[in-house]
Amino acid sequence: MLFKIDTINCFTIFFLLVILCTINLHAATRILTVPFTVMPLSKQSIAEQINHTISFTFMHQPEIKIVQHKHSFSSSEILSADFQRTIDQIASAQNCSHIIYGSVNFFGQRLSINAVLLNRVKQAVVYSSTDSLNQIDQIPDWLTIWLNTALNKLSSKQLSGTLNLTKTHIENIHDEIIGMDIADIHKNSGNEILLYGPKQITLADKDFNPINIRKSGFGKTVVFARWIDHSSTGPSLVISETTGSDIITGLYQWKDNQWQLIHHYSGWFITLLEANHTIISQQRRYSDYWGDIMQMQGQLPDKLVPKQYEMPIDANIFDFNVIRNKKKPLYARFDNSDYLKIFRDHNLVWRSSKPLGGSIHFIDVQKDSGPIDTSTRKYIPSRLCVVDMDNDQSDEIIVCENIATTGRLFENTRWFSQGVVHIMSWTGSEMQIIWTSKKQPGPVTAYALEKKEKNWRLWIACVLKQQNLFRKGLSRIAVYDIQ
Repeated sequence: MLFKIDTINCFTIFFLLVILCTINLHAATRILTVPFTVMPLSKQSIAEQINHTISFTFMHQPEIKIVQHKHSFSSSEILSADFQRTIDQIASAQNCSHIIYGSVNFFGQRLSINAVLLNRVKQAVVYSSTDSLNQIDQIPDWLTIWLNTALNKLSSKQLSGTLNLTKTHIENIHDEIIGMDIADIHKNSGNEILLYGPKQITLADKDFNPINIRKSGFGKTVVFARWIDHSSTGPSLVISETTGSDIITGLYQWKDNQWQLIHHYSGWFITLLEANHTIISQQRRYSDYWGDIMQMQGQLPDKLVPKQYEMPIDANIFDFNVIRNKKKPLYARFDNSDYLKIFRDHNLVWRSSKPLGGSIHFIDVQKDSGPIDTSTRKYIPSRLCVVDMDNDQSDEIIVCENIATTGRLFENTRWFSQGVVHIMSWTGSEMQIIWTSKKQPGPVTAYALEKKEKNWRLWIACVLKQQNLFRKGLSRIAVYDIQ
């Protein structure tokens, strides 16, 4: 029984077309599709069906132009040394920059299928995959998945060429993960991952096996936890917690397979600016919970004292970061409506066209000297992560964008059904998105970049279930390799 195009589930095609509509390519891309080589020849009509399916998929995409080659190649031809040169000449004559070709080989009822997306200009394979299927009816689903993956790779941009992100791992964590950080605490070139929720901090290895778990104190909420690498003895862990009225920030060092408190700073939030490795702090103030941002100077741990820090913008230590730039440093911050703003000196130079970020992590604060008012919440903004990914003396910025079910109408009750992560780069006049993740099945609450030799690894956490008195939270972590 030969599969026909009408056997493809209509919903699957619609879903794929929706995905394709979100793709933003540099320019119109002409792709030559070569009919798949099919053996035995009695099933040759499958090649035509596959070709039509690919063309139908791209039919409503103005950024992509499909050019169909009418003639297929035999198995011996596709394996010959002249094949690449032949299809390159055909694609060149049709002014096509990319080529899709493949083969289907039957072995009784089972079959082997492979497909290749080739960048003819760079003579490089963009994506290829080979699989064994049990029956012919599985071809449509396989082709849908293959096209989805190939198109994501085709549409991925890079800082100097093509930013290529490959998902390598997915893990469910039974906790409400609101933050993460990565460091090599053992100084053995093997990084560990720090995961924290409102009530728990977990240190785990790269396979998510817990190494150490620290519960927050009674009545306290973890605001954030960060590593600060300041000495040859290894990084220190800074943990800020609050009861809604009191703030306690502790400085811990790893010793004897556990975190040991070496100093605490009462009344201060303390964190690190990645761009210039500046330790900054902010003091509790009853009127609006945030005081002036200060720079912590001196020797850790007990010689660290707050000094005045010049800020060209009105912000708190959670909603802003410094972006290194070839000219002058830029300051990025979320405003109260989650629009991302970029400042140079004291001047606003760019504002996002839509809200980004979107946090579900909050603390109930105490107003004046009275009791805690649970109707007044301070949401801890989503992290602004900055790093120079391509060594061009200018930082890229990583932000999330959570999609609100209620349109963010209610400040004290936030529901986000899903979210994405953007990697953005400053063009000189605006922040431009250079990569966007697939939609995560819950609000994105944490992300971190890990250096992996010459490449990077991106970790993304989203919350599937928020924890409450009657249930434990559930989060999902997706890991991407960046090349």
